[in-house]
Amino acid sequence: MSLDHLPEGFEPAEVFPLAEYLCEEMIERGWTTDDVAVRMLTTRGAGMDAFIVAAVLSVHKDSLVIDDETFDGLARAFGVSGELFRNLDAAWRRWPAKRSPFSAPDSVFGPVVSNGLDAARKAAP
Repeated sequence: MSLDHLPEGFEPAEVFPLAEYLCEEMIERGWTTDDVAVRMLTTRGAGMDAFIVAAVLSVHKDSLVIDDETFDGLARAFGVSGELFRNLDAAWRRWPAKRSPFSAPDSVFGPVVSNGLDAARKAAP
């Protein structure tokens, strides 16, 4: 299912980034980015997936491209359809004026990602 089935002129009151949904589900389960990555079971491996999940949680820009492998991996991790994640992302992109602000708490970032973030912060001018 896509957003194409919506009636002409439909406009939601608010849309939120995929990151907000992911973050809420991760907190509810007590998971970090590392926990999600291990459950995604993609061909890239858990280490790369941990960074991809962190990017989805941190980067809320139209320029962030989320590929099918990521949508499908997230679906496996959370036990839902990949279409859920595709539709959340599509709605957020389709209605930029209706976007709600969001910032993921540090607690959802696992050690793999946190170590990389710490290194990046130290290297930053």
